Amino acid sequence: MTDRDELAQLASKLGLLVDAREWTSVQELFCDAIDVDYTSLSGGEPQRLAPAELVEGWKANLESLRATQHLIANHVVTLDGDEARIATNVTATHISPDDSDAHWVVGGRYDMVARRTSAGWRIAALTLTVSWMTGSQEIMGGG
Repeated sequence: MTDRDELAQLASKLGLLVDAREWTSVQELFCDAIDVDYTSLSGGEPQRLAPAELVEGWKANLESLRATQHLIANHVVTLDGDEARIATNVTATHISPDDSDAHWVVGGRYDMVARRTSAGWRIAALTLTVSWMTGSQEIMGGG
């Protein structure tokens, strides 16, 4: 497998593993510290987090939902030695925890920085740029 293939697979695994709630495996996709920028979604400031902190936050927000689907596609990979940039489209669908049809969908772009480690390519930075949203973000509060 080429570096480009591995990097595209790394980005795709992020969505698949989050949706499967395989939290330990999600943590393994990251470097020891991750620069995370979700300011286009939730305001605030970019943060540097340990993988466990990032994943615990996602788990707290997503675990109560009935389902999620994170489609991460159209990977554009730029290699620079042992560092790479991955630009992707992302559509994240969140389904209400109750029996209603309520949902919240976020569309936009992920920009990732990955680094080659002794364990393979790992994500060192993750930036979400939101382009659109539909549905009700209120379902994220538990229904």
